[in-house]
Parts: sequence; structure tokens; C-alpha cells
Amino acid sequence: MKKSFLFTILFLAICYSLDAQPACIKDVIYTLTSVKQIPKARKLMEEQCFPGNESSPDVWLVRANVFIQLYNYELEMKEKDPKYTIRWPDAIITANESFYKVLELKPEIKTDPALFEPEEGLLLTAEPISMLAVKYMDNKNYAEAIKLLNMVIRTYKYDAEKYALDLSYTYLDLSNCYQSIGDEKSCKEMLLNAAALNAPLPSVYLSLYDIYRQEKDTIKCGEILAQAHNVIPDSLAINIKGYELDYFSMVGDSIKLKSAAIKMFEQYRDNPAVITIIAGHLINNKEYSLAESMIKEGLSVAPNNFDLNQQMTYRFFYEAIDYDKLKEAKLNEKPRKYLEAEALLKKSNEILEKSVIWAEKAYNLNKDDKQHNFMYRQILVRLNLPVPDELQQKVDSYYKQ
Repeated sequence: MKKSFLFTILFLAICYSLDAQPACIKDVIYTLTSVKQIPKARKLMEEQCFPGNESSPDVWLVRANVFIQLYNYELEMKEKDPKYTIRWPDAIITANESFYKVLELKPEIKTDPALFEPEEGLLLTAEPISMLAVKYMDNKNYAEAIKLLNMVIRTYKYDAEKYALDLSYTYLDLSNCYQSIGDEKSCKEMLLNAAALNAPLPSVYLSLYDIYRQEKDTIKCGEILAQAHNVIPDSLAINIKGYELDYFSMVGDSIKLKSAAIKMFEQYRDNPAVITIIAGHLINNKEYSLAESMIKEGLSVAPNNFDLNQQMTYRFFYEAIDYDKLKEAKLNEKPRKYLEAEALLKKSNEILEKSVIWAEKAYNLNKDDKQHNFMYRQILVRLNLPVPDELQQKVDSYYKQ
């Protein structure tokens, strides 16, 4: 008797639930899925079904499906006819908000087989909204981009483990927005959110390293590089390894710097771009001979590579400057040591004579590198060599900018 009574109550509850569903839903679903008149389905939903039924998860679910279909419908129309004007540019946003509302009201809702389930539909909206956000970023409308990117983040969080990389990209875009408007605190916060996902996205860790370096926090610099080393596959780790060289240089660990540079060179010895990075760090650490040997090997692969030729210029230029500093030190001693200073000046000039050869070659490969042109002219003046008119005109133009 009790079982029959409970069954009766349950049956009535189900019937009540079905009866409570707005009758217009069937019309909208039929128009959307069977007749496939999508604009008409939108009209029925927005004018007849949605008003007054804002508390119904069923209505929100059908509305979400209408607008995601409307978004795809307009894309197809635009593809068929480039002159077609998009009538509902916010359709994908409305779809996202509607799917999200369903999950707020009734996460375990039963879905018509012809419709997207709320979580599935929600996640389908993320990429189109991301693309829309990028357009706003390109147009420097960062306020709107931030709004949309936060919507995307909220969406991907429904399956953060599966969409960890997508979330990381979105956090990175959001951090760039905040950086563009001068909100450094929020920029850093978004990068930290991305890093917490441990996704293999080098830009996240490199950007955080740059921030920590600016803050002169060497401990955090080391920690973020260690994290990157653990999560970034070797195929994507070239820049991470380059930053590790910078880190060893920054903390004054010449032994680790040299060891890491040699190891990196052995792996990428046929890659001029990587050799340029390695050589730059070695030159900054006054490892001139080691840098020279690596540059030479790079030039054997790409003799007309501007960056490698420029690095060879730097290799001799900065060593010559070191001798100049020693010369000045001798002249500042009491009593001044003129003979020793003269010998150091001679040594500096001998090295610059090697530098000018590479400076000229690099200049002929690329005559529009501002920094190189300044250095090349400086070497020529120092050695009392004629400065080509073209080079002088370029340098003069820089001062007028």
C-alpha cells in the first residue's frame, strides 16, 4: 500500500514537471531542428517563449541552442555570400550566457536528443568568443576583450584539466590586455593563474621570468625556470634554455652558464638563431673565445647570416672595451702609469681592427639595423677610418627622430 502511494506521488510529480515546462518550447525545438528555420526559431524564442519564463532551465537550454545554431547559420551565410551582413553579432555570447545559466539553475537537466547538452554547448562557444576577443585586442578595445576573455575562462573551467592549455592561452591573452592598459598587478596575477595549470606554454613562464627579473627576485626567477623545465617538452624549450643562460649570468654563476651554453650549443649547433642567443650570453659574460668558436661554426652553416656576423662584431668590440677600461684604470692610478696605459690602448685598437671587418660585413648584409650602425660608425671613428656617407646619413637621421 505504501509503495503504491509513493509511486503515485512520484508519477504526479513527473507529470507536474512536464506540464510546468512552457508549451512554446516544443514549437521552438520543432522550428529549430525539424524545419531548420533558425532565424524564425530565434524570433519565437525571444518574442514568445523567453519573456516571462526566465526562471525555467528548459527555456534557457533551448534558447542557448537557438543562438549557437544562429551563430553557425550566419557564418555559413557569410561564407556563401561575402556581402551578407551579420544580423546578430552577439549570438555566440548569448549562447554562452544561456548555457551557463542552465548549469546554474539545473546542472543535471535532461536534454532533448536533438539539442546540445549544456556543458557540451558551453564549451563549444569558447573558441569563437576567444577569436572575437582577439579582434577586440587588435583594435585596442581592451575593456571588451577583457570581458570576453573572462567569459572564456569561466567556460573552460568546467573542464579545467582537459582544457588546461586553452585556459593557459586565455590567461596569457588576458595578461597582455592588462599589460596594455598598465595594470601590472592583474597582468602578473593572470600569468600566475596560467602557470598554476602547468601547461606546456613557454610564453607564460618566460613572461613571469621577465617580471621577476624586473623585480630583481632571483629566487622566483629560478623557481619559474625550474617549473618550466619540468613541464615544457624539449622540442619547445629553446627559449627556456636561453633564459636559463640569462639566469646563470644574472646570479653570477659562470660555471653553470658555460656548461649550459656548451650543452645547448651541442644540441642546436646547426641553428644560427640559437647560436646567436648562446653567443650573446657568453659575450656578456666575457667568454669571448668560446663565443667566437661557436659563431664560427654557425657561420660555416650560414655565412651570410646578419645576426651571426653582428655577434662576431660584438665579440671583438666588447673585448676592446674591456682593454679601454683597464687603460682608464691605469691613468687614474697615482702616479699615472702612461706606458702601461699606452700598451692597453694599442691592444684595444688591435682588437677593434678585427671587429671592423665583421662590422662592415654585417652592415652590408643589413644596412638598417640602428644599433649596429651606431657601433660600426663608432669603431670607424675610433680607428680613424673614413665613415661612408650612407652610414653617416643613417646615423644622423637617428638623432633627428
